[in-house]
Amino acid sequence: MGVRVTPDLDTLNTFLICNIADDSFIQSDPTVTFTGENYLVVWSDEKYGPSNAYHPFAARVSPAGVVLDSGVRVSTSSAYEYRPNVADDGERSLVVWSGSSNGSYGRFVNREGLPEDGAFQIAPGTASGPNLCFGDSNYLVVWHQGTYPALQLYGNLVSRQGDLVGSTIPIAADGGCHRWANVAYDGSRFLAVWMSGENNLPETIFGQFIAKDGSLLGGRFPVSGTSAVQRWWPALAFSDSNCLVVWEQGTSRDVYGNVDVPVAGIAEPPQAPAAREQPRPSIAVSIPYGRALVYDALGRRSEALKPGVYFTRESGKTGKAIRVR
Repeated sequence: MGVRVTPDLDTLNTFLICNIADDSFIQSDPTVTFTGENYLVVWSDEKYGPSNAYHPFAARVSPAGVVLDSGVRVSTSSAYEYRPNVADDGERSLVVWSGSSNGSYGRFVNREGLPEDGAFQIAPGTASGPNLCFGDSNYLVVWHQGTYPALQLYGNLVSRQGDLVGSTIPIAADGGCHRWANVAYDGSRFLAVWMSGENNLPETIFGQFIAKDGSLLGGRFPVSGTSAVQRWWPALAFSDSNCLVVWEQGTSRDVYGNVDVPVAGIAEPPQAPAAREQPRPSIAVSIPYGRALVYDALGRRSEALKPGVYFTRESGKTGKAIRVR
């Protein structure tokens, strides 16, 4: 489903994006990027193959909310493929995803909404959970790999042509359980954030700045508190001077955030959530499997949060405005 929302947070309309003629298939893990002309929506779909065999699909949606494509399969592999993500470089979009047992891959989608060139491997073996953003001239793709609970976090620069640039970046390659990273670009450097800790045990959200050439800038730092609670699914967006990072926390699945992460990489104490339970984050919208994405008031995924009005959503409600100064 898609929804159009005005800057004043009035809902204009909702519409089906994928498999409009056949609702017997399951779709999950939607994500979106804006190409400058249309939105490109990407998701996992079991339209082809046996039940529970998912593959990445894509479709364009106009700013007027018109679905332009019926859904194009991005990968033609017979393997199960999960959790796609997408970013745009100003010329075309790069979709990344995980294979069932053979690493993480990427493929470009052009302005007509069609895959072009072939799929290429970004990371082999157990690499999973890829995420990405575009910088000045290259993408940064991040992923985790290993065997749970020993998971390490890595990244690699990828050119507009799909070539791996430089060597693999060890973002959090020490012992521990580091996973489900998200990444954004502030105009001069990347910031990766991730959850560190095992299931049902205390987890902390960490951050690490990465230069445009892939070198690590300083050390990792805690973005969240470090008390003995669970924390999941970080999302982030930059303003001109600070970064907003949000995540789910605690058994009631409240949403916490920290807007005091300056480019120097020193995090202030995170802000407390609202008193009542909020399983749907404000300005970070939980989607299937709990992943969180940050959106602006026009419904666009925001990787460069500027001063302005943003929106919240709480379990089936339109929500209320938040002004970022």
